[in-house]
Amino acid sequence: MTESSVSDLQAHFPPAGSPSGEAPPPYSTLPDGAAQSSPLVWRDNLCSPSPVPCAQTALKLSYMDFIPRMVKKRIVGKNEYEVFGSVLERANVWLEEHAGVQLVSCETITWFGASHREIFSDSSAFRKPPTTRFMRGIRFWYLTEVIPSPSHGRQSSQVVQCQTFLARPAETFTMLLTRINEILSSEPCTGRIVGIETVRMPLVDGEVRTEETFWKEHVGDTKLVTFAFRIYSVLCPMQGYESIGYQDFVPSRTNRNKENRGYELYADLMDRATRCIARQQGVRFTNLQTIGVKIKKNISSEERCSFTEHGRRTMNFLNVIRAYFVIQHNATASAPLVDSRLTYRTFSPMPVTYIAPNAPVKYEDVRALLERINHWLQLTGATLFSIETIPVRLPTDAQQSLGPEATFVPNLEGGSAAGKFLFHIRIYLTGDYIEPPNAVSLVLPQLTFAASY
Repeated sequence: MTESSVSDLQAHFPPAGSPSGEAPPPYSTLPDGAAQSSPLVWRDNLCSPSPVPCAQTALKLSYMDFIPRMVKKRIVGKNEYEVFGSVLERANVWLEEHAGVQLVSCETITWFGASHREIFSDSSAFRKPPTTRFMRGIRFWYLTEVIPSPSHGRQSSQVVQCQTFLARPAETFTMLLTRINEILSSEPCTGRIVGIETVRMPLVDGEVRTEETFWKEHVGDTKLVTFAFRIYSVLCPMQGYESIGYQDFVPSRTNRNKENRGYELYADLMDRATRCIARQQGVRFTNLQTIGVKIKKNISSEERCSFTEHGRRTMNFLNVIRAYFVIQHNATASAPLVDSRLTYRTFSPMPVTYIAPNAPVKYEDVRALLERINHWLQLTGATLFSIETIPVRLPTDAQQSLGPEATFVPNLEGGSAAGKFLFHIRIYLTGDYIEPPNAVSLVLPQLTFAASY
């Protein structure tokens, strides 16, 4: 992307000190002068998904995990697991058998542990020992009726498609995005794009593999980290084609929060993201994702698609909000607009057993956490926009007191202690709702981030 084109894109944002907001974010792929678009409307099919209020429609949020199966067990050498494409095929078989569900988000999930025997997808607590096994699968977040309505009948089955675009050597995210959109213009998706991700790809036997679902890493090894863009779409008739874009919101160092090394908290980032998204027209935002970006010499490098991870060195990261959107081309219908303020709530797993400060702690699993989320949604009538699962280290620096609100993340994997993580659920919401006191207590009920489990 040329310097003039970047300037044109950033001209869409108000200048610093303007009545409508703050200084422009560091990078934007949002188009300038997009056409006026119509308000967001809920439709009862996945090809035209929109936010949905769970309370008013008697819907319940649920999830389904698809983990890779072992296809060949070897006495000598590593066992063989399904590739990612095969996991997606099984996920689509499940969707065909459950035609009444409404997908909210599709996620690539990576679980980890000492061995495959201790990896359970419904657990919320995981650890990274010196030699860690990683398992990668798919998580569907979906809505289903609390009491099925016979009047709806059996809906047509949904088919989820996935395309992964791996970054080339020395390619930046801007360059990768340009290449992807060139491909999409000549070979469009055969369905509506419902989610976009930035995914860290495993390095296996010196080769970056996008289809790998089970691998191991050693803490002390120096390794090349490479990212890819992954696009989830749902098969349906399309007019024209869709291209993709993203907007990063990077924490500024304001020195107002010492626990977070002076960087803005996640709530500050979300406030900026909300203001930006509310001003955009002619694009359809699909989802938001929390991205860990390496800090080098006190400068974040959110544009880099690859970096070297030194196993015995302490590296610092910043959590960045990446907001994804699509632009529809050669179509008669205009893109919907997120016409109300986006908010979020982060639900953290609660400790269910606590004996002493240094004793092992057990945490509620994803199913128990989801019950709390559903209770909150029913009490508030809030409208879901998207969902993500966030691994947060336990406990280091700011994250001991701030938890998932911290944006400064020191990586201490080079040390002797095993890394311990909690998987939090962050839901993004749109529209107005009332949060009574008994609903607030469901989000963060006097949570203390314990040191061990």
